[in-house]
Amino acid sequence: MTATDYPTPAANISANAVVPDDIKADIENFAKDGFTGPIKLYEPDEAAALIREIRINNHDTSKALYRNSVNYDRHFDIPELSRHVAHPTIIKYLKAILGPDILCWRTEWFPKFPGAKATEWHQVRDYSYANGKPQLLPTESQWNAYIDITVWTTFTPATKDTACMKFVKGSQRDWIFDERKATDQGRNDYNVEQANTGFFGYDFSDFAVDKNWEPNPEDVVEVEMKPGEAVIFTASCVHGSTPNNTERETRFAIAGRYVPTHVRVYPDQDSFTAHGATFDLAEYGSVLVAGENRYDHHRIRAANNHDVPFAWPAKG
Repeated sequence: MTATDYPTPAANISANAVVPDDIKADIENFAKDGFTGPIKLYEPDEAAALIREIRINNHDTSKALYRNSVNYDRHFDIPELSRHVAHPTIIKYLKAILGPDILCWRTEWFPKFPGAKATEWHQVRDYSYANGKPQLLPTESQWNAYIDITVWTTFTPATKDTACMKFVKGSQRDWIFDERKATDQGRNDYNVEQANTGFFGYDFSDFAVDKNWEPNPEDVVEVEMKPGEAVIFTASCVHGSTPNNTERETRFAIAGRYVPTHVRVYPDQDSFTAHGATFDLAEYGSVLVAGENRYDHHRIRAANNHDVPFAWPAKG
């Protein structure tokens, strides 16, 4: 496969996005580098209280959306995550990147236990790496690096020793990994314990366009963060994590993934497989966290599995 087989990335802020003056510099950094942060969402004591409740509620899966051991979309049954996905600071930044109409289409739980491996470099555009089928499909652009934005929030210290996130600046404008490539490891031969990888049993080197690719050291940024802080990035910016080199500290982080409403989520799929598990989409729905849904291609959920609306608590 040659470089001419790949469309030119259109890594642009949405044309109808409104950028508030107080975050203009952050959004400019995002447009240039593919990520921005750390951004404060919670005070450290708030973060500690939240992760304590999240960990307690994590053990009760009676109302979880999926019947497997992978912690996808726990915002449907863990109340703290139901509120977190609509945090006003998160929405403020997303509207400045994606425009006014936004869906949360997935959340993921990311613990890095003591001694955990680094997560190797990877780049995701439509999440077809999991099983070869796109999980996102834009309807108003042929391809755009900003159809999917991740808000990665840590509730414990994320340092170079405890597996902080790392990024390759500006890499969202290049095709470095191609999810369309055929591979067995991760898709058909899933064994996360035996895999020589930190990426959940997948070996992302299988997707490399150039097997000899290495990032320029001056473009690599390791983002250390305090509890309650977030980093916002497009998954098409090459990213990974450092290892957890500690003996006793576990790093806990939550990733929320968001798209503009024109993007189809799980197109023509009633279920999907990933990380060695099957996800039945019968009760699934994206969450409208900002604006309006003007399309008929979405399943929308207005409330979680406790019948509580997805919304940040009102003041007063």
